[in-house]
Amino acid sequence: MFIIATFCLLGLATSQTVTELTSCITKENNLRMECNFNPVETPGTTCKFTLGDKIVATTDAKETQDVMYKNRANATLMDKVCELSLTGLSDKPQDFKCTIKQTNESSSVATVDKKTAEKCSGISVLLQGGTGLFLVLMTLPLLSELI
Repeated sequence: MFIIATFCLLGLATSQTVTELTSCITKENNLRMECNFNPVETPGTTCKFTLGDKIVATTDAKETQDVMYKNRANATLMDKVCELSLTGLSDKPQDFKCTIKQTNESSSVATVDKKTAEKCSGISVLLQGGTGLFLVLMTLPLLSELI
């Protein structure tokens, strides 16, 4: 029974391919967005954040960042997360789109309103990794029963 539960949990963790887009406002009143995705073992993974048809920030050297965001925005690609840092966020709500390009393209859109956005904190970062944390917390007791 424990082995079946472990395989079910592992299946849930690997089958999630939809990106998750979260945002918060830093102490300096800047925007930080995180685009979570499931990495595929292929070289050349890129990410891009857009507002309408304007590229806010990208990790793809072939794409050109919009002049309006040239010195204000930066995209950083890590293991399973692409992060956007943007200074000078507008007071009006805006729809940001994150696009992850691996073997296929996957994207997600989120509306950011500076007035209602959450403040960035250490706790919010921990809560965003809920699936991975749940998997670890549930797998360890199951594996200890097998030993």
